[in-house]
Amino acid sequence: MVGFLAYTFGTGLAFAALVTWIAVWLIVAVRVVRRPDLGVGGKVLWLVAILVLPLLGLFVYFLWDASRPRSS
Repeated sequence: MVGFLAYTFGTGLAFAALVTWIAVWLIVAVRVVRRPDLGVGGKVLWLVAILVLPLLGLFVYFLWDASRPRSS
């Protein structure tokens, strides 16, 4: 019985992590697409970067986005 509970908990945790990861990727993808200061090529490069290198791409995007000045 304990083995079954551990397997279920681990599977549920992995599923929750996957859903969270997809949600974060979609949020960032929408932010990239809606940016007026990027051209089509820049948007495609960012989307490919966060898709091909998921953890590193998202981390770099968040750092880059946080460092740019906000318009009032």
